[in-house]
Amino acid sequence: MATVHSGASDAALLIEQVRNQILERCHASVTLSRSDAIESVFEAWQSTDESWKANDDEVAVTEEVKDTAIRFVQNLPLAFPQPEASSEPDGHINLEWYRSPRRVFSVSIAPDSRLHWAALIGTESARGSVRYIERIPEIIPGQIARVFEG
Repeated sequence: MATVHSGASDAALLIEQVRNQILERCHASVTLSRSDAIESVFEAWQSTDESWKANDDEVAVTEEVKDTAIRFVQNLPLAFPQPEASSEPDGHINLEWYRSPRRVFSVSIAPDSRLHWAALIGTESARGSVRYIERIPEIIPGQIARVFEG
């Protein structure tokens, strides 16, 4: 779509520039929302219902785990890429940030609000387990940021 100029004066060009900046910010605020990640968590939660009935070895993801995963996603810095959510056979929800085969971060949200995380950054592999209460432990955003550095 071509840009249409309504005036040729410096003032008109400045107004158009400011308008475009405002539109870009509005677009950024929409793309920075967490709605896609939250929807992904809902889909992961709902998908366990059918597989749980079909396989006795699998545990359905509880509403508690779903709600914890949603709170976790909502508490992430808005500038971060959105994770992909999936359900795990043990009743956990897994959130994953993938940049390349050697730059991945994964956090598994357990029913007891424990976060089991692992990062693969180049040749370095780090992992840990922490309790999630109200704030995301500092180690997790730091590791996610490292996945997307450079």
